[in-house]
Amino acid sequence: MLGRAVTVDLPHGLFDADGVCHRDAVLRAMTGNEELMLADLGPGDAETDPRAVLGAVSALLVSVVERLGDYDRVDGELVGALTRGDRQALVLHLRAGLYGDRISLVVRCPNPACAALCDVDLQISELLPPPAAPRPHVACDTPSGAAVIHEPTGADDDAVAERGGSRAERVALLWSRLVELDGRRLAADEWPALPAATRHAIAAALADGSRAPELTFLARCPTCVAHLELVIDPFALLARELRLGGDRLFAEVHALAFHYHWSETEILALPRPRRWRYLELLGRELEGRTL
Repeated sequence: MLGRAVTVDLPHGLFDADGVCHRDAVLRAMTGNEELMLADLGPGDAETDPRAVLGAVSALLVSVVERLGDYDRVDGELVGALTRGDRQALVLHLRAGLYGDRISLVVRCPNPACAALCDVDLQISELLPPPAAPRPHVACDTPSGAAVIHEPTGADDDAVAERGGSRAERVALLWSRLVELDGRRLAADEWPALPAATRHAIAAALADGSRAPELTFLARCPTCVAHLELVIDPFALLARELRLGGDRLFAEVHALAFHYHWSETEILALPRPRRWRYLELLGRELEGRTL
């Protein structure tokens, strides 16, 4: 359990205006405040209000990232400049700090004739990409010229969510923010007009060169051997687990407030390991065991 600040290496890193890559992030332990914030997110928020979810991700990272490379002050603009993959990696590290490296999932077989429930176990350490030399972008040749592709950032996702519109319009806006073709940025309506071979080459290059965690998997149903496709959303996973444990958090606050007369604000400011340590001491005293 993550009970103290730890330093993690970002898969991509934040490149500043001088081209310096800032890859080491110092994460502090989540407190009850962050646990409660995530537990309050409804299970359908990702579909009904993606902007709320993106805002919650940014708020979480601003709260728990104490330092990012040479940046001692981490704000919303800074975490918005992180790539989507780096943000996912940070959330995976937070999840591992709370629940450990293992992720146990139950997936229903998509075969209508089977529909069996299947157990799938994943390791967070295996989802994270291996260390690699810093690289600010991906480059490739296309039938329409040389392309430079930037990995999507939190700010890119915010802009797309803010735009709304049809899925095709949002996709075109995202790619226009990511791609430079022959040294110039694409216009928002230019992506759909590119030849299919060009769009395929760009998408394939980004998929191959991305430094994001591997979050899509294929598994086999043990009953009918059908393929199971899994797509992991680290933030949704963490929020769901904290939401399921929300009643426990309130019980912990109640017990500590009742015995120590601390306020809710004081208790929620404690990280989970500290809360559980006090609860363990309380349990020993109430059971008559020596401390």
